[in-house]
Amino acid sequence: MKKQDVIRKGIAVLCICTLTAGLWGCGTEEKSEEEKILRVVADGRLYKKAEAAAGFTEGTNSEIEVRIQRLPDEKETRENEIQKLRTEIMAGKGPDLFLLECIPENAEIEGGFLIDNPYKTMQSGALASLDTFMEKDSYWEDGNYNKTFLKAGQYDGRQYIIPMSVCYYVLPRSEDIEEMTGDTLEEWLEQIRASDDIRLKQALCTFGSTHSARWMQPAADYERKEVLLDKDKWVEFSEKYFQFRKEAYEEISGKENELYFRPLNKTLLTLYESQIDLQVVPDIEGRKMASIMSYGAVSMSSDRKKEAYDFLMLFLNDRTEQYRKKHADDSSMGLPSLYGYLDGNYMPVQKTAFEQWGEFPSEEMIQEMQESFREIDGAYFLTEGERALNFDVMSGNSRVTNLNCDIETEFSKIADTAIDIYKMLVEE
Repeated sequence: MKKQDVIRKGIAVLCICTLTAGLWGCGTEEKSEEEKILRVVADGRLYKKAEAAAGFTEGTNSEIEVRIQRLPDEKETRENEIQKLRTEIMAGKGPDLFLLECIPENAEIEGGFLIDNPYKTMQSGALASLDTFMEKDSYWEDGNYNKTFLKAGQYDGRQYIIPMSVCYYVLPRSEDIEEMTGDTLEEWLEQIRASDDIRLKQALCTFGSTHSARWMQPAADYERKEVLLDKDKWVEFSEKYFQFRKEAYEEISGKENELYFRPLNKTLLTLYESQIDLQVVPDIEGRKMASIMSYGAVSMSSDRKKEAYDFLMLFLNDRTEQYRKKHADDSSMGLPSLYGYLDGNYMPVQKTAFEQWGEFPSEEMIQEMQESFREIDGAYFLTEGERALNFDVMSGNSRVTNLNCDIETEFSKIADTAIDIYKMLVEE
């Protein structure tokens, strides 16, 4: 094993062990019944919504005080705060609730994540099972939440994490752009290769190399400790894709891009108001998967588990809206409404939140969003495996393009490295 792999593995295990160690300190922080302090740690883009939820909670329950800790954005400060939190967790004094964000696989976060790998953290015992609360909660009976997302937050048949926003890519297709008829990304590639529409070729060229971690998902099963990335299929598609890029280069070179495969987010909504069809981009096996971009989890060491769960559910249920309607005539009772979503950047996990989250897009756009939403087959957490694979493919693309390296040889090596990393991640 390479030196950097050993270091990487050691850091990952340390993160999990640090969270797990907090279990042995459960109950060491004494709190009187009168206090009922609920501690929440929130990542940057989730902080304002967490503050609003705190305002509602304290405004409707005088016995609870909510203390929110915002994880900093600046690298050194963030690293220090994360280390302090891990030390607190070891002593059983960590937060009751985690509201954490993920970032795209082709981006980096300065200072790292409090939870590096949610899959392994669920297995460590650091998070509380939410099943008891969910079974008694009528919210889960109404069908608004896309329950295909829940599986990613489960371990051994129990729910430990609730995904709160997701990211998946679509082809925003106007009437003058041909519809993709294939079920797999490879079939899309062949259709676009044969097409005379340069816009489609531009869209596929800019999507593939920077989002290669989405070519085949899920790539690993952490519970069964299995790597699911199929090397033969992955390398075969890589060859076809980068050969297509070579062929299309002269045709698209120097021309301004008019079309992109885009994540379904607020940026897309500002660009396209109507007369648009959203086709969800499949992977090479035909699955339509979403990456989880924010999530909530309750600490096992918390003695406020029910309160933490209730706080988290404020971002999904209609409790704040019902309160607002009930007290509409009483301005002194005005409290924040949360409108069914936590993350303002990425796609909500329930269809009833689309209108407010999207800042009232057209009815046509809402229908397109809902249709694409129903097509999603499942969700997954972005881990070191996806980030490493994405970086290696971008580097491989540069070598193939600039050094004329053999595509099959280059990407066979990349697949081997990716499989080794996933093996390390599932087995640690």
